[in-house]
Amino acid sequence: MTKLLSLLLDSKEPQFHQTLSKLEAASGHPSHDIRLSESINLISRNKMLELGLDPSDTTGEELYHALQAKLKSDDNMLVKRLREISAYRINAAANLSEGIATAIEDSLKNNRIYAIKASVIKKAIVKFPPKKVMKALNYRSLDSMLKHVQLTLLIPVAREIEGSGWLQKYYTFLKTLKPSDFEERSVSVFSPHESKWLALKSSLYAASKQTVIVSRETGSIVILPLPNLPTSGLATLTLSSAANGLNSIYSGSSYLRLSQVAKDFGARIVTCASSEPAIEQMDYFSAPLSWETIIRFIHHMQGQLNTPLDAHIGAEELIGWQPVEHLIHQIAPEMEFWRECGHVGHLDGNYPVSLNLTDNALSLVNKKNYADRYTHHAKRALLQELIAKYIHPDLLSQAVGSELAPKLAVETAVI
Repeated sequence: MTKLLSLLLDSKEPQFHQTLSKLEAASGHPSHDIRLSESINLISRNKMLELGLDPSDTTGEELYHALQAKLKSDDNMLVKRLREISAYRINAAANLSEGIATAIEDSLKNNRIYAIKASVIKKAIVKFPPKKVMKALNYRSLDSMLKHVQLTLLIPVAREIEGSGWLQKYYTFLKTLKPSDFEERSVSVFSPHESKWLALKSSLYAASKQTVIVSRETGSIVILPLPNLPTSGLATLTLSSAANGLNSIYSGSSYLRLSQVAKDFGARIVTCASSEPAIEQMDYFSAPLSWETIIRFIHHMQGQLNTPLDAHIGAEELIGWQPVEHLIHQIAPEMEFWRECGHVGHLDGNYPVSLNLTDNALSLVNKKNYADRYTHHAKRALLQELIAKYIHPDLLSQAVGSELAPKLAVETAVI
């Protein structure tokens, strides 16, 4: 069973086996690896049956093409649903990207995040104006742009197209911020469609290579304009990217919320803005423990931890964070097939075939053949699931208390 996980994760041996054996021994040999492997095999088998395939006589290539055909059909239904949402809630134009933005906003459930105040964002923009954005949007003055464009939209856009010089100034500014420069508010979701934004779309897409741009520190998601008759898979890919972005905002919010008492709070804002935060002193499979893995673990254990970490992590983020496929299923029930497939793969010999929705959407949009298929998102989700099985709540609480918020370590001793 360990071999299945090793091959699905494309891990180095014998290091992977040795690390897993140590984790098993430290946890009292609960056989989490065997249970997870059995679950993956069962889900994979059931999904093949749903696709009309014989699990005992199906090649990896046959499975891959069946998954691509299934997603193509589901994506057509998703496009219809998203355009209906847009037509009913926005206007008769039934714009696809506005439908995605509306669906994501509906999923927020009035959750609050910990993000930079709008007034502080304005200071940054005034201090070093995003001139390329201003020019592309055809504003003659900074004042005019500030009157017509929401501040939490400007930052993620500027970060993508202003260049390294502007970005360095922005990061330097972030280092000076204090907890008083943050506030509790909702995630900002944008789908700009004015003609000037359509003109900017190509520059943004060229810079990010994505149809969705996310800023953790400002709590912003920008969905670039999409054609109403998109390439097959593009609607699914964009919605899943937005859902991934929403999760990264929730995890970043909880990281910054807990970092308020850290002496290097400003540096931690830059870390959150530029990469996925991690707990350096907790190492799993030769990598620091990522903050989103921690959120995934606490999500699975909600109400069962009874530690200072459970109390401080932030109920808002925990309520909001959920596996991407679960959120998409809430929005579009016809995507039920993919709901439990985020971390699932099937082995074709020694090579994985991903059942992950985002991987398959990427492959469909980019018209990848079997040899060039995507597997990255399934590997990432599987590694998070595996690590979450072996996280010890007390050790995690101590590590977070030591690295992020010394106050938590004191409370642990009191309790």
